[in-house]
Amino acid sequence: MHQIELEIQNDELRATQAALEQSRNRYHELYDFAPVGYFCLDENNLIREVNLVGAELLGLERALLIRQRFSRFIAPDSQDAFYFHRKRVLASEGKQVCELVLVNKDGSRFHAQLQTTSVVDDAAKTDRLRIAVMDITARVRLEAELKVANEELEQRVEARASELIKANLELRKEIVLRRQIELELQKSEEKYRIVVENANEGIIVTQNSEIKFSNANFENITGYTREELAGLPIVDLVHPDDVAMVMEYQARAMREQVQPQSYNARVVGKAGQIRWLRNKRVLIEWNDRPAVLSFLDDITAQMHSEKVLKEIDEQLKNIFLESPIGIAVYDAHGLMYGVNKSYLTIYGMPDATRVLGTSLFDDPLLSSETKERLLAGNAIREEVVVDFPKAVDGGVLDPTRTKELYLDVLITPLGMSTGDAVVGYMTQIQDITEEKGAQRSIHALSQQLIRAHEAERLMISRELHDRVGQDLSTLKIGLDSLRHEHRIQNPECLEKLTAFSDLTQQAIMVVRDLAYELRPPGLDQFGFVRAMTQYGKDFAEKTGLDIRMTFTGVENSSLDVDAEINLYRLVQESLNNIHKHALARRAVVRMVASFPKIILRIEDDGLGFDPVQRMAGATAEKRMGLHSMRERATLLGGTMRIRSRLGKGTQILVELPYERKPHDSEKNSIDR
Repeated sequence: MHQIELEIQNDELRATQAALEQSRNRYHELYDFAPVGYFCLDENNLIREVNLVGAELLGLERALLIRQRFSRFIAPDSQDAFYFHRKRVLASEGKQVCELVLVNKDGSRFHAQLQTTSVVDDAAKTDRLRIAVMDITARVRLEAELKVANEELEQRVEARASELIKANLELRKEIVLRRQIELELQKSEEKYRIVVENANEGIIVTQNSEIKFSNANFENITGYTREELAGLPIVDLVHPDDVAMVMEYQARAMREQVQPQSYNARVVGKAGQIRWLRNKRVLIEWNDRPAVLSFLDDITAQMHSEKVLKEIDEQLKNIFLESPIGIAVYDAHGLMYGVNKSYLTIYGMPDATRVLGTSLFDDPLLSSETKERLLAGNAIREEVVVDFPKAVDGGVLDPTRTKELYLDVLITPLGMSTGDAVVGYMTQIQDITEEKGAQRSIHALSQQLIRAHEAERLMISRELHDRVGQDLSTLKIGLDSLRHEHRIQNPECLEKLTAFSDLTQQAIMVVRDLAYELRPPGLDQFGFVRAMTQYGKDFAEKTGLDIRMTFTGVENSSLDVDAEINLYRLVQESLNNIHKHALARRAVVRMVASFPKIILRIEDDGLGFDPVQRMAGATAEKRMGLHSMRERATLLGGTMRIRSRLGKGTQILVELPYERKPHDSEKNSIDR
């Protein structure tokens, strides 16, 4: 029985094995001949299994695909997509789908859809990927073609819809327009009456020179009622001086049957008032006969204004011609088209023939910078010098003049107030030759006064040092000899002699300081830089002010006596002002001599002030410190500027012209 049971079980196992073999064969048939490619990848992305369709898709035999990297057959632009697809598959339990581009053996590309699941290999105890690959190239191509077709269809639909919408709008507009026309036609008579009666102009219809129709405004202009105007000849309302002109215009319009011209004429009202009217006319049919429709504007105020403007224009013209200031006017291109008498007189021209049409921008008296500012629309004012002996060669100026002509020139662009464009230029000139001569005389006189003042200071300094100082020194020696040589025993007398000696010593020091202030001897003995440096040290010791001085290019410069003493006085006055008024802790003096200028800069960290108010206050209080400093700079041909703010200190900048002179060594080399 046991053997029989074993045989029965053996038969069942054989039957089961046969069934399994048959099932395996069916599986292989289904696997190999499935319509999609199947791939099995290990954890290293290597192909472990592939069916025939998969091998056919990649164009290689199945044996050659085994242990090949699947990513080798993925297009470069799809590598990232496969990487993230693989990560999603390994991170989930379900099926993941993606689309990418594969590359087969011959390099041709095709679109594929991957459906991937992750399974566990019990033998290797690792995750493996089972991938079903379907060639969707045809579908992608059809989708692209379908997309293009859809876009074209949408464009056609939109275009057609736009055409229909436009046609619909046009149709609606036409319907609305027809309705409006119908309404307008229905209301035209009422509107005509309202418009005519409420028009700002007087409206009349004349036929055969008689008034056939008039509106309310024409009644207001003339003072006649509509009944009085009906049938009235138009000439009965026209001013006697304008009757012939009005009748000529009326006859010409009716004769030529063309749209008549407008004209201005005067009418006389019922009360005798005179009004200026501008008649704008149109030919019409009135009761089937030719007539003239006139629109009459009351321009009485305008004509009065034009008369006033004409008078003003005439007055301005007279002012232009008779002005003592020379005036020349130029067009937008800078070409002269008019001058007045004073302009010709100042330049000594017999007439304007040779200057009319000349260009403002070719004037040699104006610098290139000035011309650029004019072209930019800026007004300029400057002084120019006309050298007559050189300028008369052109035959334009007066050849009898032999001196220079100094002019104050103001050039103003015209038209800037009404817009951005320049419509012309106006030049105004004044002869300031006498003023310049007076300024030069005053300048020379001031220089002489300063030189005389410095000479007097030098004389007083020498007198104080050589006479008063020596006398005081002799007195000091005599007092000391009395105290020591005569052996005075009286204590009270000795005390008085000692006090007198000390007082005499103080007087000697005061006299020495006065002599030094009046004329520093070091300026003549040691030169400007050493004298200035020593003065700064002495002033710092006396006042406690931190003074720093730097001099660049000054040692080798050849400053004249006037420049040295005036620069010395400028620094001296500045430091005194800083000590007295600024409450500063520090002062800096910098001086640079570099052709063509000498620049002196004096700064402090004091209280600061408002320069405009201080200068005005100094004038009112008769304090001449800053004014004398500015006058010294001016007399040297330079300028002085003050920059200061409250709490921010003060800066004084002096700029002087510097003409480099050869030193002794240079002179010797030149002589050789």
